[in-house]
Amino acid sequence: MTDIDIELDHIFLEAQAQRWTCIERFLFSYFCFRENYLTSKGKPDWESARHNCMRSSRVTTIENGVLEPFVPHSVIIGEIKRHCRDGSLTRQALKRILNQLLDYALIAPQDKAALKAARLNEAMPTDWYHSASRPVFQRLDTVNITLVPSRETR
Repeated sequence: MTDIDIELDHIFLEAQAQRWTCIERFLFSYFCFRENYLTSKGKPDWESARHNCMRSSRVTTIENGVLEPFVPHSVIIGEIKRHCRDGSLTRQALKRILNQLLDYALIAPQDKAALKAARLNEAMPTDWYHSASRPVFQRLDTVNITLVPSRETR
């Protein structure tokens, strides 16, 4: 069993137990294992993520950036809840949800403030919930956050 499988199992078990508030702590670790953002000892690494994730065009230095999920954790957990409630949450479905919705970008403090001012810091735009495609960039696009590839190499 790999580390990413263990993180997926943690999330799945918390969902099965309906301990929704506990799920968030495993999301970033799952992301780091999936993207191979790891320390030399194989642990999830914030710094590696900060250096390698897409970033806002307004980020001038990595130090002033904030890691922000494309889709807020609360929305991802809501999707997991919905599948759990419908009886359709399997490990495979959970993996699909996480692989579709869980990603991060390094954004500038003014970008974070724009999300908060638009009341999108913990939600997606209203029409996102009714969309069949559910584009993960929609929240950032709504407040004109332009993402560019990382200048670092993986």
